[in-house]
Amino acid sequence: MKVTKKWGVIPYRQNSQGKVEFLIVSTSGGKWVFPKGNLIKRLGPTRTAQVEAYEEAGIAGDISPTPYAIKVGTTKFFFYPLQVSKVFKDWPESTFRARKWVRPKEALQYLKRRPFKQMLKTATIELVQADLSFMKLKIIWFYGLKG
Repeated sequence: MKVTKKWGVIPYRQNSQGKVEFLIVSTSGGKWVFPKGNLIKRLGPTRTAQVEAYEEAGIAGDISPTPYAIKVGTTKFFFYPLQVSKVFKDWPESTFRARKWVRPKEALQYLKRRPFKQMLKTATIELVQADLSFMKLKIIWFYGLKG
């Protein structure tokens, strides 16, 4: 049985309260998903994921070099965390896709497949831990300058 592969992003940001939010996009069937698509061979996996983020969600940002890999049926998905820094007012698929920023628990309600939910849980934990580590470094750096 042939395995299909798709590449995409897990778009995230910190809201004004410092909480992690994820961006999900609608499908033609009324479901909510992360932006993803087929590999564009001349661009490679990471750049393909960035193109899908722009086309499907109208976003750009800093992409992680390491994707999360999950399998659903005969499709293997590779999702790169993307820290969103730019949200475009207009984007290629804006006429038939909606986008929505949601907190992790809310995102779990929108995502229907168990592997996507598990991936989101793992990504949330890792993003929060990475942010806490970064904050510790900032505190150490700040107090190191005062000492």
